[in-house]
Amino acid sequence: MARTKHFARRGQNRTDFESEIVDANVSSSPAAGPSTTPARRASEDGDDAQQTTPATSPATGSKNSKGGAKRTMPQSSQKKPHRYRPGTAALREIRKFQKSTKLLIPAASFIREVKDITYTYAPPQITRWTAEALVAIQEAAEDYLVGLFSDSMLCAVHARRVTLMRKDFELARRLGGKGRPW
Repeated sequence: MARTKHFARRGQNRTDFESEIVDANVSSSPAAGPSTTPARRASEDGDDAQQTTPATSPATGSKNSKGGAKRTMPQSSQKKPHRYRPGTAALREIRKFQKSTKLLIPAASFIREVKDITYTYAPPQITRWTAEALVAIQEAAEDYLVGLFSDSMLCAVHARRVTLMRKDFELARRLGGKGRPW
């Protein structure tokens, strides 16, 4: 099994483990008030000469066990937020976007780019676009980009890589006959 940053506690419930941490922290700090697990115990006949050693190490504040010293969480730290493993959220997003049919590029920025390109390349008489034409251009552009990304990913996998590089896009465009002529 891979090494993890968190404590692997199989035999106990989470609440038992958290109560052990709280008990260890309370007994190790002198200003915490009365402790539920006393650090020393007097014998039944009142003799204070015999004392038991505390269950925690004074240097580390952790309990000794067969598996070595285990660390306890500091008293001031909060519970860490849950984090998914790298790639899990990305795969979830891929599935979400593959199920949806909405456009992914924001409409306002796409329209702004279309009008900028129109102003640069079209004759000065053409300045207006209908809404249906802009939506059709955006759908065609997104379809082209999705195809280009999938072809580029195939090129990267063929090269035994998982990272997309510029050369993958260039090869996909060259093999697919898309974009500028080679």
